[in-house]
Amino acid sequence: MAQDAFQLTGSAAEIYEDQKVPAMFRPLAEATLNAVPLFVDDSILDVACGTGIVARKIRERVGLSARIVGADLNEGMIDAARKLKDPYAQTCEWHVCDVCDMPFDAGDFSIAFCQQGLQYFPDEIAALTEIKRVLRHDGRIALTVWSGPSAFFEALALSLAKYVDESTAERSLAPFGYKGRDTLEARLGELGFSGTSRHELAVDRVIMNPEVSIRKEILGTPVGPSVEEKGDVVMQQIVQEVTEALSGFRRGSDLVIPQHTHLFQAKLH
Repeated sequence: MAQDAFQLTGSAAEIYEDQKVPAMFRPLAEATLNAVPLFVDDSILDVACGTGIVARKIRERVGLSARIVGADLNEGMIDAARKLKDPYAQTCEWHVCDVCDMPFDAGDFSIAFCQQGLQYFPDEIAALTEIKRVLRHDGRIALTVWSGPSAFFEALALSLAKYVDESTAERSLAPFGYKGRDTLEARLGELGFSGTSRHELAVDRVIMNPEVSIRKEILGTPVGPSVEEKGDVVMQQIVQEVTEALSGFRRGSDLVIPQHTHLFQAKLH
């Protein structure tokens, strides 16, 4: 992500990669890339890349010819991306930078992706303007923002309010609080993008062994430290309560919870 509201360092960034990426962000990246055409001569920027799952899945699809760059303000996320051993990560470039001031030349990229980062940008217009700057004259942009919280995060927020505090519960829902869904197309048009399309993608968050994985889900977010401060008994209570609340989503030993997102695509004039 790309703002202080989602700063993860050290083990939290590693937990994010180990838990949240396979559970949610890899399926979302795959669904997004199924809907966005890529070409062999593309030069690709993954903005607010986190640990770089979009960049890595693109590399897997297009091979070694394309330049693929991941950029994120969160140094912990980029450090985790750089440490990954898989060849898809090792053949991407990784940069720690502010989305409003990126170290790239004008027109460096033919397409920019931003998976679930827009809602964290404190100055959305400045961020989109900078993304436009680094795109070539016919460049494209692909953005995803959540449609709203899934049943998992609704249940988690209720438990956090009960066992931690209301502020922590509200922070847990921050990724789903983007209010610009209905005006984003107009803003992109004002910035010089055209042909904007918007459609909804549905993906499943798969939580394997939830009694273990829900703890990791919590620790892989900014609210993790607030829960840890309450001690292991509170953590166990939250995990148990959330697991019970989601019993209707059981599929064998896993929880499979639908999550919906909006995908916006546009092209520079």
